[in-house]
Amino acid sequence: MLDNIKLITYDQTIIQRVAGLPGFVPYQHRNNNYLGFCKHGKLMRLDFRKSFENGVFAGYHHLAISISPHYCYNNYLHNGNDFEPKTCINTIYSILHNITLRPNEFNALKVVNIEFGLNLVPEPDIQTLINNLLFFKKTPFIIPKKENSFYKITNATAYKRIKAYAKGLQFADFPEYGININTFRYEVKSKKSVNIKKYGINTVSDLLKLETYQRLGQELLNDWENVLLITSTPDLSELKPSDVQFIHTASKDVFWSGLIGEFHRDKFARQKAKYYKLLTGKNNLHTQIKGQIIDKLLQYENVAYFPQETPVKTTIHVFVKTNPKEINGQFATNEQNNRLCLVTGLDISMQKKRSIFLREKTLKMIKETDPKTF
Repeated sequence: MLDNIKLITYDQTIIQRVAGLPGFVPYQHRNNNYLGFCKHGKLMRLDFRKSFENGVFAGYHHLAISISPHYCYNNYLHNGNDFEPKTCINTIYSILHNITLRPNEFNALKVVNIEFGLNLVPEPDIQTLINNLLFFKKTPFIIPKKENSFYKITNATAYKRIKAYAKGLQFADFPEYGININTFRYEVKSKKSVNIKKYGINTVSDLLKLETYQRLGQELLNDWENVLLITSTPDLSELKPSDVQFIHTASKDVFWSGLIGEFHRDKFARQKAKYYKLLTGKNNLHTQIKGQIIDKLLQYENVAYFPQETPVKTTIHVFVKTNPKEINGQFATNEQNNRLCLVTGLDISMQKKRSIFLREKTLKMIKETDPKTF
């Protein structure tokens, strides 16, 4: 799940040892106060902050270490496949070992920058999906580089950025990597340690704990709830004329931009909720992607929310906390009567207690008894 990590240490023993590592080449850091070395392109960097006394070089104040676990796992060729938590942990440990960092020193390595996300293969065309990503909360997605129109970002806050792009197109010229051309990368970049601490991450030691990845998965889901993703050609045949008109109007970004300056601060959120409520099933692209995010997290061993080991598929097991934290209000304990499908949000309390998705039998029943919901 982890793409890029930046660590900082002030430990002079570590700094002096790492400064003598072979295999790194110098590069021009954008800040002249740093002496930079890199490896594997710039996917691994060692940046030494110079220290001066009375204008004379006196050593290094701190060391910034930037690593890319997902790329490392693929021999620094790509990051377009799945990267499970256990594999990520093993890869981080291997990287640290290779640059002579010892386990008893891990707490001296503070995490100051982290990128985490998932690779998904959506059913709709990836280019259409990226084009239809409009907002995170009330902040618009933008294309930072004109030459790459299928790469969007939004500065959600001063310390967090949401990134969404066509990962498959990025590696379209390398079919030998086996990356589906329609692969969608959804990613969160946290740029300040004050925000990273909210995930329970202080030092690199925390990135070697499986429970950390549970919290990161939850954050991905929480942030996806704040994304506005338009569905291009929904089936509106079951909607009344006024709702059809609303969907057509809401399909244009100018409609949403106009709501941002509205006097009623919650109008944007209410209109978004209305838009998603009117579009159900395959008509709602946002819900489809949400379902894929949940599926992916459930595939990752030790990332789930029930007190006992609960088999989901024959080769997949999910582990969940005793008092489960809700994923968008849709997880419930086994004792609760009103259980909801993780993807559709529909009531599945009539199914077996361990059910977490809508079954085909229930779907047929809904079709017969409630055609409008179907």
